[in-house]
Amino acid sequence: MGKNILIYGSCVSRDAYNTFSDEYSLTGYVPRQSMISAMARPTTLPDGINLESNFQNRSMSGDLQSNLLPTLRRNAARTDLLLVDLTDERLGVARLADKSFVTRSKELMRTKRLDLLPDKPVRFDFGTDRHTQVWMRAATNLFARIQAMPFQVLVINTPWAHMTDEGRLVPDERVSPSVANTTFQTFADHLRELEVNVVDMPGELALSTASHKWGPAAYHYAPPAYQWIRNQVEAVL
Repeated sequence: MGKNILIYGSCVSRDAYNTFSDEYSLTGYVPRQSMISAMARPTTLPDGINLESNFQNRSMSGDLQSNLLPTLRRNAARTDLLLVDLTDERLGVARLADKSFVTRSKELMRTKRLDLLPDKPVRFDFGTDRHTQVWMRAATNLFARIQAMPFQVLVINTPWAHMTDEGRLVPDERVSPSVANTTFQTFADHLRELEVNVVDMPGELALSTASHKWGPAAYHYAPPAYQWIRNQVEAVL
């Protein structure tokens, strides 16, 4: 019998899913949407520079619509596992004048749509106390709502890589791996307090690789990390 997974997270989970056997099916994928944005009211923005990628446009539109919960509700009956990773929280959020939040994804920033607003958005950068406090409130709200849904939940906490498997430094990100890992651990600990099933990837697996299809990055891992994620999913299902 097949096993159905819905991913809420980043390329970390999506790339791991690509290594799964054919008995697994994907019922949905919600990327580039912070929990803060997901639990905020939907909003609209002025039109900006067009993105050529349909995937990028869908992801950005989903974030503006705060479509995580509607997606979960729509697919709940045919989903066995909600697989969550926290990597896209790295993007931070912006609070708009209408009190909504949007994820400061590279795609959104590329469109310049925030620059067209009459009131300047307020940045909540990942790794700051202000971002962490708002994130915790959003996470508490989200998982209280998920609790009534019929699927299992698995959150994977994957530390960022400092190095590649060839001993080279990974390219710089908005924040350093050290700051990111401290913040992600704080997030993971909060979810455990909510009795969410969270597993921590061993630090020795936090290695990137030059052969990754998206190139080396702090969250583009070598194959053993994806094998570890697959093992965690198989253990739950």
